[in-house]
Amino acid sequence: MTYRRIITIDGGSAQYWRDRKKGFRLIREAEEAIEDLKHERMYIRGAWNDDYGDFEPVENLAPFDRVDEAIAAIEANETAVSILIAQRRTCIGNWKVLAVIYALARIDGDDPESDYELLHGPD
Repeated sequence: MTYRRIITIDGGSAQYWRDRKKGFRLIREAEEAIEDLKHERMYIRGAWNDDYGDFEPVENLAPFDRVDEAIAAIEANETAVSILIAQRRTCIGNWKVLAVIYALARIDGDDPESDYELLHGPD
């Protein structure tokens, strides 16, 4: 027996529009975080290491963490995932949205685990 989850949509309800607005906002925040990542400094500070006699820079990983958090927020929101499924967008920037990849694979009848390139990209 096939289990199908039937979703009832009331396009005139306030809750529906609040959910849609939040979903699109989460997607936009992820796009903005990726755009901000392009303009951030790669290194933020460093220290002189007397043992090596050289300067050791510290990488600026905070922008990458913000993008990861934004993608995780999208994957946690059912409406945002459904918006990306409708658009068939599996990536935002270079970040893959695995919830969308798996959902589209189920819709298309594919096995995403068998398609290495779909999940990891070309060598």
